[in-house]
Formats: sequence, C-alpha cells, structure tokens
Amino acid sequence: MAADEPTGTATLRDVARVAGVSPSTASRVLNGGGRAVSDDLSVRVLAVADALGYVSNQAARALRGQRSGVVLLGGDPRTASIAAMGAGMEEAGRERDVAVSITAVGPDAETHLAALRILRGLRPLALVVTSASFVGTDRELILAELEAAHREGANVVFIGEHDYDFPAVRFDDVEIGHLVARHMASLGRSRPAILTSAGHPAMEGRTQGFLEALAAAGYERDAIAVESVEISREGGRTATRRLLERAEKPDMLLAGNDVLAIGAIHEAHEAGLNVPRDIAVSGVDDIPIARDITPPLTTVSLPFMEAGRAALAMALDGDDQADIHLQSRLIIRDSTVPA
Repeated sequence: MAADEPTGTATLRDVARVAGVSPSTASRVLNGGGRAVSDDLSVRVLAVADALGYVSNQAARALRGQRSGVVLLGGDPRTASIAAMGAGMEEAGRERDVAVSITAVGPDAETHLAALRILRGLRPLALVVTSASFVGTDRELILAELEAAHREGANVVFIGEHDYDFPAVRFDDVEIGHLVARHMASLGRSRPAILTSAGHPAMEGRTQGFLEALAAAGYERDAIAVESVEISREGGRTATRRLLERAEKPDMLLAGNDVLAIGAIHEAHEAGLNVPRDIAVSGVDDIPIARDITPPLTTVSLPFMEAGRAALAMALDGDDQADIHLQSRLIIRDSTVPA
C-alpha cells in the first residue's frame, strides 16, 4: 500500500485529481488546515472525498494499529518560544498529512516520566524534545525513556543544545551570547552584569558567550557579576534588586532571555533608575511583548517557527541526519544606548 493510501484504493492524490486541486490543497482541507482555502473549494474537496470513501491517513493508521502523529514535548506550552515551535511543526505537518500535538512534560522528573510513558503507549511516529524541558529533571532517567521510545520505533529529535545521540535543530547559544555582548560592549559602559539560570542548557551557552565576548572587549572576568535565578519575571526582578544593592552598581545588564530582562527593567524602574540612561538592558528570544514594554527591549530574534518546521522534517525523515544550525539576528531597540 502506498504511503498516502489510507484505506481501500482512495488516496489523497485521488481526491486531489478528481477535485481538480493540488495534493497540498486537498490535505489542508481534509486535515483541518483549510482556513486559507475558499468555501467553494473546501466543499468540492470534501464531497469528492466522501464519494470516493477516503479516510484520512491518521484515522487509517489508528485503525491498523500503526504509528501516527508527532508530539512536541515542552516544559510549558504557554511560553512564546514553545508556542511558535509548535505552530511551525503544525504548519509543516499539514503539508505532510501528519498530525502534531504539544505535551507539557511537567516541572519534575516524576511527571516528565509519566508523560513519556503515556506517549510511548500512544505510539507516536516521533517525539520532538525541547532541551529546556530537561531542566530540573533526572536527565539519565528521561534519556533512558527516550531511548526506549526510539527502540520501539519512534524517531527522537531535539530542538536546542544537547549532548545526546539524537539529531537536533540548534541555535548556537554561545554565538548568540557573543552577538549580544559585542553590542553591549560597544556602548562605552564600564560595569556589566549577567542574569542567567544554572542548569538550563541555552542559558549556560549564552552566559559562556557573554563572558567570552566581554573578556575579548577588555572587561575583567572577575569584575562581571553573574546572578543565577529561576526563569521568571520575578526571578529577573530579584536578581536585579541584588545587583543594585552592590557598591558598584551595574550600568549594563545582559539577560539570558527576555523574561528575565523584562523583570530587570521593571525592578530598575522601581528603584528610580532610567533605562537605558542609567542602566542598559538586553535580552534574548524576541518574545512579542519585548517590543511593547517601555523602553522596547534590545534582544536576539530566534527563528522558532523555522525550528519547528525543521524538527518536523527531521522527525519524519528518520535517523542518521546531520544537525541543523539556524541563524539568529540582533534586534537593537531603545533599552540600549551609548553611555
């Protein structure tokens, strides 16, 4: 049976041919992504599918006990980055007639393992794992569960930095740190500080990049304050409060992500400081609110939707693939100005 032949002899291509549309248009209508297709065209495709007795690939696979669907595992699907990755995967999945879902794996190893075991029972085609979802868990236990899923036939792909034997879509967080720090070093300020989160792969890479580029620009490593906190706006506020209590208050602050940076800006305002006149602040991720706060945040735009699309393709195309490295770009806004 052909890959696109879900049941009997009626295939997606049969429906597209009889309806006089492309296979991708037929797939959008039949798999829930038909908002970009006219009502008349949708009615025609659905009528042809009904006349031919077409059953979608996902339903047919389930009836035959075969694997179906790709699952994105994220720590918190409400975050802008996970939502964008999921949107990219879902968009690419419609094009390839594959269902995509997002699962929150929970804040600790126990809930993470429970989610993975349930997913193994559902027999997905593949699991796409965000590196950040490993934070706060027993990595070896989680890795063993992913390896078991892989042995059972599910492809495993990571988004983000990791050091396991699975293919990945990577952002190069160290280079992102270099990119931000070179800009901040160009502002002519003298007292840099860093907000980060220990144990978070992306944060650790960015912090390494911050420190390397600042050192290359002539800043003394031992004079750079580094505050490690939970990744939340309150974490950013707490860390900034500690920094502002120092005898040598920082005049520029490099945050490992936008959430920490936004917390830092709020705390600076609360302390009576002007951002960016008194303290310049930068972030990473370019979440939607970054451009709407006062002042708008200098940050790095990461191609999260592109990462989702690339991860979906890797997940469906199997093992032995080279990692994909995506480029990021610096977005300079009003939160950073020269001293």
